[in-house]
Amino acid sequence: MLHKNKNKIVKTRASWYKADQVRKIRIVMTMISVALCISIATGAVLAWIQIKHPFDKPSVSSVASLAASASVNSEPLPIYDDSYNLVVVNASTKFKPEVSPSFSVFEGVTVDNKIIPALKNMLQDAKTDGCELKLTSGYVDAKEQDKLFAAGVQALLKNKAFTQVRAENQVQTLIGRGGYNENQTGMAVSFSAPGVAKNTDFTATNQYKWLVKNSVNYGFVLRYADNKTAITGTAFNPYHFRYVGEQNAVNMRAYSMCLEEYAAYVKQQNVN
Repeated sequence: MLHKNKNKIVKTRASWYKADQVRKIRIVMTMISVALCISIATGAVLAWIQIKHPFDKPSVSSVASLAASASVNSEPLPIYDDSYNLVVVNASTKFKPEVSPSFSVFEGVTVDNKIIPALKNMLQDAKTDGCELKLTSGYVDAKEQDKLFAAGVQALLKNKAFTQVRAENQVQTLIGRGGYNENQTGMAVSFSAPGVAKNTDFTATNQYKWLVKNSVNYGFVLRYADNKTAITGTAFNPYHFRYVGEQNAVNMRAYSMCLEEYAAYVKQQNVN
């Protein structure tokens, strides 16, 4: 009886060992199959990445092209060199054009001829989208700019809280002296919203919202943003937009840069 039990125990252990081996083999085969599937999938993904480059940052030109394509009414815009597009004019940098601007009157406002195609497209598309824009100002010569500056200073001096120096510094952030204001470039324009009450906050209008969203598609940027006053030296001005070229405008938005920052960035990139 004991002998039979021993045989039974030996047989049972042998069967258990065999079953365990089979189970291990199955596990190994399963792992091999999973690994093979992962390997195939990984290879396919890598091949797709090499072909499609999904993680590459879109080039500025491709982003600009996609943005511009959204405007079905727009005509192709001319492309200018950055020596024109990225001219910086502010309280510490006088306007010194490499080539004298050529001016024309467009929609009742004098501007540099080069920006008229972009302005034309932008105004047409804004009107199509139900956000008609009106040009209110553009080029101002240096002498007229100085008159505006002097008038602003005198207005503040009527308030005895302002000294001459303080008044001039304050007006510089709002108007600027002749030659040190980009109104002399003919590349800067201001807009208003037709049919909207004069006392309406422009930032609350559909026209302003449309401009902030779409102006880059035509090469324009909000020149004096409220979070860049320390860099531009000019107070927030929601009416004032500046032409910088389509690619630059898209890039400035992507990098959250004002013109001073972006022009310095491009200059450094060219040095490197």
